[in-house]
Amino acid sequence: MTTRQVPPTRERTSRIGVRPVDEVETAYRKLTAEAARARAGGSAGRRHGRGPEPFEAVSEGAADAYRWALARADRGPITGAPTGDVPDLSRLTAEADAAAVLLDDPVCPPDRRAYVRGVHDALAWLCGQSDEHAV
Repeated sequence: MTTRQVPPTRERTSRIGVRPVDEVETAYRKLTAEAARARAGGSAGRRHGRGPEPFEAVSEGAADAYRWALARADRGPITGAPTGDVPDLSRLTAEADAAAVLLDDPVCPPDRRAYVRGVHDALAWLCGQSDEHAV
């Protein structure tokens, strides 16, 4: 008899933060598909709509945040805090807060700031602090 592997997020929870798991999965897949198309199209100079941040770094940060929230990464994208399961709302919020601190740091390098922006935007959406998906 074989058993079917169920993704960890579906076994344990129906929501990630305030969002349904299916909605988070869809956002993650859409983001990774757009990033793959951007890489294939050679959009290295493309900028994110909010300012002079490189699109690739912003989308990488958002993808890492979604991956972590979906329990597909072992550590938080900003703090590196270990996790083994879908993070609860307080952990998502703590990671978003850590990203906000870095965004306010005037010595944070531009590429790192762009990555952190992506993480922050994704986590803010998951926590219900924003109605817009990251990137």
